[in-house]
Amino acid sequence: MAIVEARESGKGIDANSPLIVHSDTYINQFGVAKHTAYQALKDACKDLFTRQFSYQEQRGKGTINITSRWVSQIGYVDNKGLVEIIFAPVIIPLITQLEKQFTKYDIEQISELSSAYAVRLYELLICWRSIGKTPIIELTEFRKRIGVLDTEYKLMAQLKERVLNLAIQQINEHTDIIANYEQHKAGRTITGFSFTFTQKKQAKDVTPKAKKSAAKPKTTKQEEQLDWMTADILDRFIGLSSANQKTVLGKVETSLKGAKQARFKAAKGGSMKQLITEFSLDINEAMMTL
Repeated sequence: MAIVEARESGKGIDANSPLIVHSDTYINQFGVAKHTAYQALKDACKDLFTRQFSYQEQRGKGTINITSRWVSQIGYVDNKGLVEIIFAPVIIPLITQLEKQFTKYDIEQISELSSAYAVRLYELLICWRSIGKTPIIELTEFRKRIGVLDTEYKLMAQLKERVLNLAIQQINEHTDIIANYEQHKAGRTITGFSFTFTQKKQAKDVTPKAKKSAAKPKTTKQEEQLDWMTADILDRFIGLSSANQKTVLGKVETSLKGAKQARFKAAKGGSMKQLITEFSLDINEAMMTL
């Protein structure tokens, strides 16, 4: 909501000026009582400030592991029912790149999801909206992306019942897509999942006046999400060692057949960005097997 507000107000996002989230916006978005919104915003301030994330960055010939908070400052104003939030400097460039993808429409899709796992799975799936399917996500990677701790739901039956099946049920009931998953095994052991999903014919729309011209914005949105997906895969590929890059490209080349393999061989001699744009699914799947 802070990112949407920054864009719609024209204020933009920087590491010094606070963004405002009003309780009235929260009440209207999630359909809750005033006192519920106040408490939720207070709790969010406490939780969000303690949250952190880690990532790797290439520095010359080496790799540095970086840990950062999501916000550098956050506060709740009691007598006004609002939150002031300043994002951490390290993620300002990332948020600036992605902020066009945060819309009231997307917030509307997750507003009725009570499971955090459902929210995270929905956000994961719509990164692949333009093709309606994901590659195989290895089990350990899936648990990490969905937010399941190493100490939680160690038994597959528990993971499927309390995380995966619950998330799929809520997504299918409350969002604009219908999702299914397939489990992948090595022998009798489940090693990962892949997902397919389709757009509902009558998706929820928070801007009904724009329905007549909805087709064109939808295409633009898909292109933005595909660009984000390609950029993510490109960044992860560049972060690999030269040996691993060669291994990944070798795996992709041997997995392809006929004309597609020929296009891949030709594309390898050109731009890496173009190569990954055209063969993003194949390259991503090969990286997951390293």
